[in-house]
Amino acid sequence: MHISTQIFEIFKAGPKEVVLKTLSYFSIVALVLILSPSSLAQTDRASLRGVVKDPNGAVVVGSSIKLVNLETGQTRSTVSDEEGGFAITSLQPGEYRIEAEAPNFTKAVVRLKLLVNQQVQIEVPLDLVAKFSVDRDLGPAEVLKTESAVQGAVIENRQITELPLDGRNFYELSLLVPGAVPPAPGSAGSVRGDFAFSVNGAREDSNNFLLDGVYNVDPKLNTFAVRPPVDAIREFEIATSTYDAAFGRNPGAQVNVVLKSGSNDLHGGLYAFHRNAALDARNYFAPANEPAPKYLRNQFGFSLGGPIRKNSTFFFGDYEGTRSRQGITRVTNVPTLRERNGDFTQSLFGVPRNPLTGAPFTGGVIPGFFIHPTGRAIAGLYPLPNRSAPFANFVSSPTQVDDNDHFDARIDHNLRDATTLVFRYSFGDRNYFEPFAGPTLSAIPGFGNNVPRRSQNAMVGLTHGFSPRLVNDARVAFNRVASSVLQEGQGTSINRQVGLPDLSANPRDLGLSFISVPGFSPLGHEGNNPQSTVTNTFQLLDTASYVRGSHLLKFGGD
Repeated sequence: MHISTQIFEIFKAGPKEVVLKTLSYFSIVALVLILSPSSLAQTDRASLRGVVKDPNGAVVVGSSIKLVNLETGQTRSTVSDEEGGFAITSLQPGEYRIEAEAPNFTKAVVRLKLLVNQQVQIEVPLDLVAKFSVDRDLGPAEVLKTESAVQGAVIENRQITELPLDGRNFYELSLLVPGAVPPAPGSAGSVRGDFAFSVNGAREDSNNFLLDGVYNVDPKLNTFAVRPPVDAIREFEIATSTYDAAFGRNPGAQVNVVLKSGSNDLHGGLYAFHRNAALDARNYFAPANEPAPKYLRNQFGFSLGGPIRKNSTFFFGDYEGTRSRQGITRVTNVPTLRERNGDFTQSLFGVPRNPLTGAPFTGGVIPGFFIHPTGRAIAGLYPLPNRSAPFANFVSSPTQVDDNDHFDARIDHNLRDATTLVFRYSFGDRNYFEPFAGPTLSAIPGFGNNVPRRSQNAMVGLTHGFSPRLVNDARVAFNRVASSVLQEGQGTSINRQVGLPDLSANPRDLGLSFISVPGFSPLGHEGNNPQSTVTNTFQLLDTASYVRGSHLLKFGGD
């Protein structure tokens, strides 16, 4: 009843009072959350601490500190305390300018770059006032990491855009971090063209993925939900060990990705990449009398960001599409025309034995009355051999299809100097067809899988500074992943065509039961299909930062 009354009182006030009272109420909720057994909220925001000193190394008390975001023009202000120190928290990654002023001193200007989840400590020197005072640009600040014990690295935008990436998957740069290694061959997270990695001996499904500080995980395999294109990434951090309590969902790496945002300058790009097999060497196993395995890949997109209202409202958006066609070659063994008619006189497997007498069939030929119609129909599902290699008389290169579409849309708005609002929506859609379901399943075409997948991630965040000492960052997020693994030709009963019963009358389940014939490729669809999974994750996060003397306190709930 008390909470309901408080909410009613909030909305009785005017618009400005509604915002401020709601923020105050949100902070009270955050304090309640920290006292409950919940995890702390992860963050992508940076923190800056510094000390102002005169030419003799003495601290300067009461110096006015102004921090300006060079991209958006947003400012944050504070005053150095009795020890000359200051702290500004919950800062969006980007380039900043610090302006420090005090009576009888010239204004000092320091430029620095803050990275995702970075804690920076700097020293700002002030010179005594001269006859003609001139502002000095001290250049980028030297950063020595002393504020945190976390191990890992930040992959900056220059590395993301300039290092070569096969397929433009920026997650592959995770292998630059010490302790990160590629996944085991054939692992669940990498067999379908995705990327996975392990850190410090942990399993590949022990990693946690964040996008703009919110949950971005496909819980089916514990991999990423949406994967933005290279041109949308500002930078990302990979924390591998001893990270703080804000990152506690998974014991492996914490992959913290930050998207670009708009600025006062209009910026963007348009790109297209084309690859084909025109100059590639021919696959050694592909028969010379058949067309070469197909390979075609097109990747295209754009990004655009800029101001809607200078120093106030900004937008950023991007789109990327991928169209890939790749011939997948498999070599296996299939029955010859003689063998499927019961004639094993030239078979490499020898002559079958009569199950009634145990003796080999006379003349190496199975009598027709021994061959069941269902068995003959199943043998007819095999293609004829197309090469003469012993025990490997059939090779095929069906086309793997991989179509991807992804876009991001983001709006940033400065309500006031210490209050920012952000909205971001990310969408990914994939249509993937694998002609071969797995290494132990059918090695002839016709029994592959269709793997559609759609992922969405949305976030609304509000950052408000109640004072230079207390800053609160509240976010509401939604993550949805819908994926399926469906047998090729779903809805067609091959079982009935060959004389086998269906295990289910639902067209969703129809196909061919898995059949294993010694010496030849297996037949049939993957036994645990169809699979369909939809996961909705709703997330409420609140993180507060409070500065008290030389102490920086962070608390929150998720």
